[in-house]
Amino acid sequence: MSRYQQISGLTSNRVPTLKKRSDFLRLRTGKRYSAKSFILQSGKTEPSGKNDSCSVGYTVTKKTGNAVIRNRIKRRLREVANKVLPAKGTHGFDYVLIGKQHALVQNFTSLSRDLEQALDHVHRNGAKGSGNSKQSAHGGKQPFDQ
Repeated sequence: MSRYQQISGLTSNRVPTLKKRSDFLRLRTGKRYSAKSFILQSGKTEPSGKNDSCSVGYTVTKKTGNAVIRNRIKRRLREVANKVLPAKGTHGFDYVLIGKQHALVQNFTSLSRDLEQALDHVHRNGAKGSGNSKQSAHGGKQPFDQ
């Protein structure tokens, strides 16, 4: 453990990160969950001879703000993921966290709770999509579908 880690209390047990664009594109079609401050996308890892631990990728679109804002959102999501994923993440799965503007103002415990809830949702049996279906009391049809 380095001197900086001893002073700051940081440990080196970071969750591996996704770097390749193909990994991000592969997870677009997987299960997803939308929270107030992020969207979680998940999918099985591609089979390889490497470790089957979970990996995570972070992305924030330009419409959320300038580079400083986007980096602050990514730093917050990275810390939450490093806290929650070792305990709640499933081995053999990859995750992508897409940050939203609300991630800047939401407190850390609430952000952690949202990530735990999102992980429970995407790993629940039979869970498909984000759960935000466009069904209503009209038998599943919206007025524009009639």
